[in-house]
Amino acid sequence: MDATLAFLFDQSNDFFCVFDRHGAILHTNISIRKAFGITEPGINGKMVGEFLHPADIKQREELITALSIDEEITGYESRIRAKNGRYYNIAWSFSFSRNDDLVYAIGANSIGKTSGSDQLNGIGNIQHILQSFNEGFFVIDRKWRVSSFNAAFQAITGLTTRELKNINFKKLDSLGIPPDVMIELQIAFNDNVPGRVQYFNKHFNRWLRLYIYPYKNEITVLMRDITRAKIQQSILALEKNVLELNASSPNSLPQTITELLKGIEEIYPEMICSVLEVDEAQEKVHHLAAPRLPVAYCNFIDGSAIGPKAGSCGTAAYHRSQVIVSDIETDPLWEDYKEFILPYGLKACWSTPIISSHSSQVLATFAIYYTTAREPKDEELQMIERTTNILRVLIENKKNQDHVKDQTLRLQEIASISSHELRRPVATILGLVNLFDRQNLDHGLNNEIINHLEITALELDDVIRAIVEKTVYLTSQG
Repeated sequence: MDATLAFLFDQSNDFFCVFDRHGAILHTNISIRKAFGITEPGINGKMVGEFLHPADIKQREELITALSIDEEITGYESRIRAKNGRYYNIAWSFSFSRNDDLVYAIGANSIGKTSGSDQLNGIGNIQHILQSFNEGFFVIDRKWRVSSFNAAFQAITGLTTRELKNINFKKLDSLGIPPDVMIELQIAFNDNVPGRVQYFNKHFNRWLRLYIYPYKNEITVLMRDITRAKIQQSILALEKNVLELNASSPNSLPQTITELLKGIEEIYPEMICSVLEVDEAQEKVHHLAAPRLPVAYCNFIDGSAIGPKAGSCGTAAYHRSQVIVSDIETDPLWEDYKEFILPYGLKACWSTPIISSHSSQVLATFAIYYTTAREPKDEELQMIERTTNILRVLIENKKNQDHVKDQTLRLQEIASISSHELRRPVATILGLVNLFDRQNLDHGLNNEIINHLEITALELDDVIRAIVEKTVYLTSQG
């Protein structure tokens, strides 16, 4: 198989397979082997029919016959058996090459992928397969002209086929290619060496990775959106940094949480985050951290009561469940609060309660505000869940630290009582006993000594009671 195509298909998330007219599998890419749990030696050289549902084998024979006539077939569906014995329904596009007598197939685990109306001439007679890639694919020549591309790349640029064909790649502003990436492309031209580079596209707020492959005075590039993976990496790094900060730094809880929220807002620039702490009585919320929320608004909601219609946070704390308000202006939960928040341009608020891992007590609420009316996406809900777990750890850790400090202080008080307040009356008693006249019991001084002993004993009893009370408290607090 052509080296350029081998490179592209191995990098693709789509399923790719090459077999001869008899059905012997010659090449598969990583995606299909990983999806079906099959190793390269376990599939290459085998017959296609071994992996088909028995009811689809006859249909495959009809496919080969049809391909020998039409050469291209799209929208073909078949059931493929994975290593675990389960069958998966896959939609395929096929191209038959008369030059090498091979069938090229590309498929995906979904229905409805089409090659579109624009069929471009690029790399021989399997170009239509490239059109069904999820990733952007394009070819540029040494004059930086775009000589070939697929529908995904065209969608990224936002240009028509006529506008994009033979355009100077350097003039594609929507790609937001930074200088260092252009240097990598030039190196690929000059040194004829493949490469890989990634960058942040400010136009779409997406991370893109380019797989660069030079071939015959052209550069073939596969463009993949890696935003989700980059976000996950950034979140992991942020969580690690915050937990280390919490463990080793003398920062207060509000300072540590502020660092966490700042990190989230850097990863998701449209988010405005806030954490409100719920008091021990489970009645009110108090401002804990909100690096970008207006100070006046934070002061207004500080000390607000929780309830069934107390905005997003107060309601989330009251019901102990997540509250998604996509439009503050129209949602009844914000009826008594919207006049204080809408002037700041905030239009949506999603709040999640942070519930203790040891009880049903609500420790705090984590809220996200937006300047547009909207609901959360799946990836945002996943981020909220992760952040809620981190906040639970931070808050409970702080409470544990405060508990340990309180116990240490009480132990110090007990030690102080034992070493000073307890010794003083004991010393007094011992001194009085020595003054007691045992030879002359009717001596007038003995009566005074007995009175002093009684007073000192009562004083000693008070000291012992204080020690017992503090000890009982420590025992009850575990």
